Amino acid sequence: MEDLTKLSVKDLREKLVKLGMPEADAENFETKKPLIATINTLRAKAVVDSGQLKQDRKQYLSKREIMREHLMKQPRIRMLVPLEGQEKAGVIKLVYNKQTKREEQKLISGACLPVQLNGFKWLIAKGVYQDIPKQMADVISTSQHIATEAGSPFLIDRQDPKTGQAVRDKLE
Repeated sequence: MEDLTKLSVKDLREKLVKLGMPEADAENFETKKPLIATINTLRAKAVVDSGQLKQDRKQYLSKREIMREHLMKQPRIRMLVPLEGQEKAGVIKLVYNKQTKREEQKLISGACLPVQLNGFKWLIAKGVYQDIPKQMADVISTSQHIATEAGSPFLIDRQDPKTGQAVRDKLE
């Protein structure tokens, strides 16, 4: 590591700019001591940030991999995700990924429903029966149930909570 005390104020300002400080802010420093202290602080922060990013990525990947392993061990549920509107039935193939050294899903054509749990994404082809992990099936089932129930308070054949009669009967 170089001896910063031997550099001029101008050189120290240039180092600050290289470390990411705006040039206008670096120009505000007039003596060496605060410049050197700031440079050392920025260098230390850069090392910590770099290490933190690596640690965060490793943690994220391990969380995703833990979920992947968990899902692969679950019993499979046969399920059909219905097509919507003009969608075509989905086709998903397993393709070998050289980077991860395993087969991964790839959408070939048609519609699919991506489901992601803890960073692990699973593609479900729409309009085709397929076996999927139980937890994924539960997520899809819950989502479909919520969508179905979303408009129920506005249906014409609902019951009026005050009278107990069907709203349809009041409209006649």
